[in-house]
Amino acid sequence: MSRIISVVGFTIAAAGLMLPVSAFSQAHDAHGHAHMGQIVSCTDLATPPWNGLPDTDRQQVASLQQDLAALNTPEAAKAAGFFPALGDIPGMGVHYVNFTRAQRGKDLDVNTPDQLLFASIDGQDQLVGAAYSFTDVPDTDVPLPFDSDLASWHDHPQFARDGETLHMLHVWFVPSSNGPFAGLNFWLPYQTAGIEIPNPCWMADEADADRIRNVSFALVPV
Repeated sequence: MSRIISVVGFTIAAAGLMLPVSAFSQAHDAHGHAHMGQIVSCTDLATPPWNGLPDTDRQQVASLQQDLAALNTPEAAKAAGFFPALGDIPGMGVHYVNFTRAQRGKDLDVNTPDQLLFASIDGQDQLVGAAYSFTDVPDTDVPLPFDSDLASWHDHPQFARDGETLHMLHVWFVPSSNGPFAGLNFWLPYQTAGIEIPNPCWMADEADADRIRNVSFALVPV
């Protein structure tokens, strides 16, 4: 039953994620895990190969990307059981969900994420990341699949039954404004628009970062 609820919860979340991004972000900032992520080193944690990560994490991300390389097109992803469920979400791209994997609940496997993230870059839909999700109590004891302090579950309490939340973790294979595990990647709309991303070091200044975020979402087609 809990696994069924988990899948149903994710389906509800899929609809909820189509809310305006401003409202969505505000909802999450009000809870424990914010989507925007932490300020990261602009020299080794804003772009792959993420040299600022612990060696084990860096190697795991590289291995994960290599393992998923065969699924780098929407057609290949669908053939492997991943299907678009969320539409194109600014700062996230399109989530392709494997609902069979989603039913495993808290039994996560770092090598088999239940979601793939795609975005249109240079006129082609490209695999830009992966994600893990499960439903549990807010103060979950499910271990994170990565050791870095940057890795943290971002949650969707409004998309789960009372007393629970939908926990998620993104892993980015492309440059990311707030590091490899950010809930929102503000560089993504720049990349999909074919515009050079801002200097990553500007994100350290909150005023500059806020302007960058505003421009990021202004680039999203209406």
